[in-house]
Amino acid sequence: MTEPDRGSKPRIPKAVRKRLREAAVAKVRQDIIHAGRTEAEYAQDDLEYLVAEKEKEIWSGLGWKGFGIVALLLGINIGI
Repeated sequence: MTEPDRGSKPRIPKAVRKRLREAAVAKVRQDIIHAGRTEAEYAQDDLEYLVAEKEKEIWSGLGWKGFGIVALLLGINIGI
């Protein structure tokens, strides 16, 4: 029998996911401080949502940075 398909996304190692989560939490805390608020003013669900959104933002940024580094290594000028 074949294994059930768990989706087309590759599994990300737990250590990478943990570091990404830590970076997202740090960024959210920084954003909260810049907004002049405290973590206590947010509900737990709101904080989880903000961290999840920040994780997505970090992932999308990593894709473009990786592309820029590869282009630089290949000697392609992409205007970064």
